[in-house]
Amino acid sequence: MTSPTPPAAGFRLSHVLPDLCLFAAMPLLVYSVHRVFMSTPIEQSMGTAFKIFFFHVPMGWLCMLMALISGVAAAVQLRRRSSGAAAVALAAAEIGFVTGLGVLLTGPIWGHATWGKPWTGDARQVSTALLWLVIVAYLLLRHYGPRSSDRLAAALAIFGAVNVPIIYYAVKLWKTLHPSTGVVGSLPPEMWATFWPGLAGLLLVSLGLLGLRIRQLRLADELDAAWVQLEDPPR
Repeated sequence: MTSPTPPAAGFRLSHVLPDLCLFAAMPLLVYSVHRVFMSTPIEQSMGTAFKIFFFHVPMGWLCMLMALISGVAAAVQLRRRSSGAAAVALAAAEIGFVTGLGVLLTGPIWGHATWGKPWTGDARQVSTALLWLVIVAYLLLRHYGPRSSDRLAAALAIFGAVNVPIIYYAVKLWKTLHPSTGVVGSLPPEMWATFWPGLAGLLLVSLGLLGLRIRQLRLADELDAAWVQLEDPPR
């Protein structure tokens, strides 16, 4: 006798939303890159090097956003022992690692062209590098640490989230060569028209990848649980 066919899974918006984000991001990114190199005027004081701004700043904002998401999810994980929150924390940290690496690569290029040296050791550079190192430490513990290190990993994610306001206010609290936090608001209209589509495109890519990675991690947990149940069936 054949086993009954399981019912088809119902439509879930959470299953298609990451794909929609990624598809929506494609035209925005193409439009933004075209504007950066073909339509945006050269900034008078920094010259062509200023074009790095349109990649560096969005990646910095997204790195901080992902650190905040990871930290909040890690706090929920500690309080409720939630595997779903643990998946969100890990997925956000992985995207924060990539965007943070982009910040640390583009920043020295821009700094060398603008200030004459890639690293000045100012407060925003140091605090951003610290955040990225915290994310790296968190990922190493989550991927390679023993199960008993989950609480330590979550504490690192929370510490990374606490570091985000320090990065934001570093240019106000300490003397720094970085532009002030209001530089985006002071952009001329033609640069605004380039900055916001690029930011929106990168945000959609990050959210799409975040959703896909969370789904993958939760499916992996379900498969592990099913395998354990198969190996040790109830008596």
